Amino acid sequence: MVKKKKSSQFLRSCIFEALMILLQQKRYEDITVSEITSKAGVSRMTYYRTYSSKEDIIIQYFKEKVNALLEKEPEIGDEPTEVWYRKCLHFVYDEPVLMTKIQQTPDLAKASQSYLIDLLQYMFRKYRNADLDDPVILNGLIYKAGGFIFVVSKWIRTGLKESPEEILEWIRKYEQQSSFEKPQ
Repeated sequence: MVKKKKSSQFLRSCIFEALMILLQQKRYEDITVSEITSKAGVSRMTYYRTYSSKEDIIIQYFKEKVNALLEKEPEIGDEPTEVWYRKCLHFVYDEPVLMTKIQQTPDLAKASQSYLIDLLQYMFRKYRNADLDDPVILNGLIYKAGGFIFVVSKWIRTGLKESPEEILEWIRKYEQQSSFEKPQ
């Protein structure tokens, strides 16, 4: 079983790397599954057994990273949300090529944002016992996630010039401000 898991992990890694190489050469929209499988040295059947779409390559990569983090640091779920932000910001900072390509590709950006919102819902249900069936709580989470996504997107677009800690400090300030109203 362990051998099969490692083999599957290796194949996913090959496919992910193939996509990254192709993204350096051409637009995402112009990349075909045949090109990905050829570059990765795998069959189309292997690809379709593993992924449902090209976007799924990136989402599965994110899932592997999250699962590895949760295995390595199982207590992270009980940490303050700021710790989650920090981990996410460091991940973005450590993956500038991938993040820039995602930002430049609407389909990848949309899939990544959707995954992040799903991940936050999972984390808040599991670790915060949040009642996300309550629309006020769910929409509050989506509101905060949207703010985080926009700040991170702008950070990526401007070249990740600030450190993750600087961005985290900005987020802290934004969360302390309840309003942008003019002071009385």
